[in-house]
Amino acid sequence: MSRPALLVGTRGPLPLSARRAFLYSLGLPGLGQSRLQRGTAGALFASVELAAIVMVRRSSADLREARRYRADSLPAQFTVQGTTLAGSGTVPVRFSADLERTRRLHVEDWIAVVAFNHLLAGADAFVSAQLWDMPVRLSAAPSRGGATVVASIPF
Repeated sequence: MSRPALLVGTRGPLPLSARRAFLYSLGLPGLGQSRLQRGTAGALFASVELAAIVMVRRSSADLREARRYRADSLPAQFTVQGTTLAGSGTVPVRFSADLERTRRLHVEDWIAVVAFNHLLAGADAFVSAQLWDMPVRLSAAPSRGGATVVASIPF
């Protein structure tokens, strides 16, 4: 009778499979990393997600404003004749079709950042789960040109 392989590394048993870690972080960036005891990486992915969602909302509000006021105009001069007020000439508005197109591109760019963050978080969680039992020693020391980082991986 053969025993099933136990996923054990230097940090104990693997909390979740690489596939599940990928799916967790693909759905909610940072969740797979937190389950793999990588809280800093998880917080980074979650904060990028939050910032990108806030920027999608702000860019969408700017786009709605540009669409709403694109056809708006202002009179250049007013003339008063008795009790009536009449405007003559118009001042060009700052909400043009070019501004609307630019703001729509901003929204699309931030949506792309959200999608990329989901994919990158999923890939990072997948790789982290795959390398769970790899013993690595890292050290860093200051030097004249900056920091020196040394990683030793036994074969």
